[in-house]
Amino acid sequence: MRSHTGGRGFNPLTAYQELQGVSSNPFSFFGAGVKIGSWFFLSGFAAPHSLSAVGYLKVEMDTLYGTIARAIATDAGEGDLKKSKQEKREFDLVVENAFDFFQKALKEFDKEPKYSVIHFHAAIELIMKARLLWEHWTLIITRPENADLKRFRSGDFQSVSIKDAKVRLESIVQDGLTKEEYECFLRLSEHRNRMVHFYHSGNTGKGSERDKIVAEQCLAWYHISRIFERWNEQFQGYSSEIAKMDKVMHKHRKFLKAKFAALGEEIKRLESRGISFSDCPSCGFASFGEDSSEEPILDYKCLVCKVQRTGLKVECPECGKEKKLMEEPWQDCDQCGHKIDEEDVKAFLKRDFVFDKDNPESSIVAHCAECDGYEMVVKVNNTWICSQCFTKYDSEEVGNCEWCNSLSTGDLENSYFMGCVVCEGKSGWDRGRDD
Repeated sequence: MRSHTGGRGFNPLTAYQELQGVSSNPFSFFGAGVKIGSWFFLSGFAAPHSLSAVGYLKVEMDTLYGTIARAIATDAGEGDLKKSKQEKREFDLVVENAFDFFQKALKEFDKEPKYSVIHFHAAIELIMKARLLWEHWTLIITRPENADLKRFRSGDFQSVSIKDAKVRLESIVQDGLTKEEYECFLRLSEHRNRMVHFYHSGNTGKGSERDKIVAEQCLAWYHISRIFERWNEQFQGYSSEIAKMDKVMHKHRKFLKAKFAALGEEIKRLESRGISFSDCPSCGFASFGEDSSEEPILDYKCLVCKVQRTGLKVECPECGKEKKLMEEPWQDCDQCGHKIDEEDVKAFLKRDFVFDKDNPESSIVAHCAECDGYEMVVKVNNTWICSQCFTKYDSEEVGNCEWCNSLSTGDLENSYFMGCVVCEGKSGWDRGRDD
């Protein structure tokens, strides 16, 4: 088995620490980057493209360290993430602690809403940490360059926040949160911080504030449930605990009945304007409004718990039957049973496109930064929407990669060096040339 130090007495964590300390000096930074790149080479790894661009821009430290941590976790290139009994036990303890906090949060809500907010937030944070822990234990430590296994196992370390976890889940684990999920959890963090460090009006017992807290907790559980589905490989052993929490959350929704009742006139007014309502997948009340004014794009929003979703109304390519899809394309036609997929949706959205030499952008598709979909984002009316993950983009969020010139979404500010969804930019080209 190859040594994790590359067999040359080099410690990648030491080099990472050098990078942390000298990142303001481009020459020292380059030298430390070369050391880490050399370690990757000796260990049978290709250095991440950010390392070959150190002469041009600063590498994000957590991303760089995470690549090293994943290398260590996969046993120097064999790609096998087998868990030892100790590692599995540590993961289980964190998840069990999360469910314990979930239960406490709901039991305390009626009499102690302050502690309900604090404990519910702690549970969400622990789920994020558990996912990072599954990859490698150093990823849940705030400053991983100071990681010490003995201190970790004794609990003597500072762990990451939800903000830090989001970055590492996206850039290192490559299995991050959606925009809606993160914004929901961030609101919980803000409420928790006010409870702990100052005060929060939700602790006064007022019905409106209490309802707001319940709505946010219901929405957060809705997102967590979907995350458990995506992270099934890691959390499949907790299906019974998840099912129990679903039942408890259903009872928790009783606090929202008054809020739903108060919305009667508002729902009638919106129905007269063409908004239709159905049962909300988050809180269960018939307050889930469907706005079809931008058809075929459908916008959904719950008036009670504020959950928002995006859908599309398409036609089955086999029988022509209309079908409403929510959040994803992979659904069966109700009439002929055809399995609709992302290519069917893309073809439907492009069906009326005619190339216009005076406005060529209208006949071009873009790559999706949210799901990495290749040419899956299509312009519909004045909105760009991905036919694979249904993420919507404004025109300002779509542009040309400065390296490959393909149309893409996402952050393209450094795309000349870092690339886009489909290319690795100049840094990737340089690395390929060096190889």
